[in-house]
Amino acid sequence: MVPVKQKRIILIIGIACVIMPACSSLTMFQKTPAGDPSPAAETTSVETESIEADKDAQIQALQEKVVLLEDKIKTLESQVAGQKKIVYSIEYSDPAQLYKEARTQLLAGDTDNAADLFSTFVKKHPDHALADNAMYWLGECYYTKGDYKTAATVFKDLVKTYPKAEKVPDALLKTGYAYLSLDDVNRATHFLKQVIKKYPFSPAAEKAQVKLKDFQ
Repeated sequence: MVPVKQKRIILIIGIACVIMPACSSLTMFQKTPAGDPSPAAETTSVETESIEADKDAQIQALQEKVVLLEDKIKTLESQVAGQKKIVYSIEYSDPAQLYKEARTQLLAGDTDNAADLFSTFVKKHPDHALADNAMYWLGECYYTKGDYKTAATVFKDLVKTYPKAEKVPDALLKTGYAYLSLDDVNRATHFLKQVIKKYPFSPAAEKAQVKLKDFQ
């Protein structure tokens, strides 16, 4: 089955293929500028009326085709909107298996399924040694998808829930990045400075200093 996005592209190309040749043919019927001694200037009134009628008919036919193609696109879009999200899940005996699979999905570029698995881990195993890591990577999933607001919320929750976790400096750093992506410079500056102040010798602090210099 052809993906919906590809179908839409095919339909748009179809519109272009129909309109472009027709537009080229219609230019043949344009009136010749005054003073041009070409044979077209000698066209009789009857022939002119016939040409105009044929041109109008072609335009009407093109408009009808465009409307039909637009209707098909709307139908495909509504079908996509009506599709239910498939939640990815696995059976596991050890939480570490769930974490490992979530990381595998993230590294494979499947941020939706990775987010589902990391979210499951955080909810079901909040006291596990990997819980802070799972929450960090959950934030990364949202950040990668461009959902910066949710990403910032997740990163801040990590700092609040696991204040002594190794991922805290990175979480603060990515919170600053997320707010920068949201054009919230004040909050971005606050969190980047927090990294430098609280964890001055961490790799995250170095990145925060570089980022601050970029926009200050």
